[in-house]
Order: sequence, then structure tokens, then C-alpha cells
Amino acid sequence: MLARIVLAVLALSAGCRTGTPGAQLITLSPATMSRVGTVNERYQSYNIEMLEVTGGKFWKPYGPSVADVLMKPPAPTPGRGDVPAGMDPGLYEYRPPIDLTNARLRTLAAALAPAYVRVSGTWANNTYFAETDPPPPAPPPGFNGVLTSKQWRGVVDFANAVDAQIVTSFAISMGTRDKTGVWSPEQARRFVAYTRSLGGRIGGSRCRAQVFPAPHPDDSGPAIAPELPPAADRAITACFSD
Repeated sequence: MLARIVLAVLALSAGCRTGTPGAQLITLSPATMSRVGTVNERYQSYNIEMLEVTGGKFWKPYGPSVADVLMKPPAPTPGRGDVPAGMDPGLYEYRPPIDLTNARLRTLAAALAPAYVRVSGTWANNTYFAETDPPPPAPPPGFNGVLTSKQWRGVVDFANAVDAQIVTSFAISMGTRDKTGVWSPEQARRFVAYTRSLGGRIGGSRCRAQVFPAPHPDDSGPAIAPELPPAADRAITACFSD
């Protein structure tokens, strides 16, 4: 089927060339074509960076200052709390948490429904989920950011209001691991349980890809754990089981 369509398009393209001798017009009728596959109704979706939810240093809008940084030869830099390892701090600036209650934002997002909303990103790897209220004033050791229960409740409320299923990822930084680098699902369990307690649902997660392998302590070196232990794999599955 695909081969016939490609040949038809090529023939049509050839026939449209001005002055082609013997050109024959070929008409394509999509309405009569056989269906060869379907995609999920939520296939066309969108993303909200975890850092947009928590607030923090994120990519600067492009402008002269960013252009100047990009013109310089890249210089590897060690990882730090607010900038990924190897990146120039001049490419980032502080962004306050996004207002997910904004009526215009919700109206526009609802127009895309049904959809998935991905709430994740590089910074999610090092973000601590805080169930306590008030949250800790600073991230615990091994984490670089804090996602408060109030902020995540805002994400769940937003998703429910605009008919979007949440796709996310779990923290994988050294704060989630033991001395041998083995990942613990405890943060993930609490994260999923809290989501469910709000009437929310996590439609998907990059958890298996995220926890394998373990990052270097400063996020700049090679992996520590060569493989994901079976117990951890079972724990991830348990996070989503009813």
C-alpha cells in the first residue's frame, strides 16, 4: 500500500512539471484509501517541564546574551544544583513556577484534548518529592530541587481539568540510591500514591529507562550500577499496580 502511494505521488510530481511530454494527471482520493493503522487519540500531546512546576534556572529566551555564549567554544563545567553538568551557566535564568490555574492556558490546553501532558525533563532526575507541609527549606542530600505537594496537586488539577493523562518520570539521583548505587523506589511509591489520593492517574512513566543505569555522584561521569536489580524492577511495576 505504501509503495503504491509513493509511486502515485512520484508520478503526480512528475506530471506537474511544466512542459513534461506525455504528462498524465493522477488523482489521489484519501477518502477511498484503505486504513493501514491507527494511533492513540492522545497521540498529539504536549510537555510541561518539571522545572516549570517547581521554579528554578531554565533555558534563557534566545537573545544577544545567549547568542554570545553560543559563539564561544564549549567549555566542560562540573555539575551544580541549578545547571546540568557540561553546560554554560550563561544559558540559563531563573523562572518562577508556572500558573497552571491560568484560565487562558487551560482553555488552550483543553482544545487539544484528549491528550497526554508530559511533566518531566532533565531536572526531574534530581527533584525530591516532598509530602510534608511545609516542605523542607532545601533539598535533602542527593537532590537538587524540591517538588511540593501543593505544586503537584496543581499539576493533577490541571490534567483533570483539561482531559490530559500525566506522563512523568521519577528521581534517579544519588538521593534515591544506596551506597552501592542501587536505586530505591521509595520516592516513586510515595509520588504515585499521592497522585492517586488526589484522584489523579499517571498514564505512563519513563521509570525503567530512568533508573538504568545509576548516575555518577556529580552527574558528570560514568554509570555506577551496571544493571537494574530484579527487586528494583519488581518494585517499579508495583508502583503502578492496583
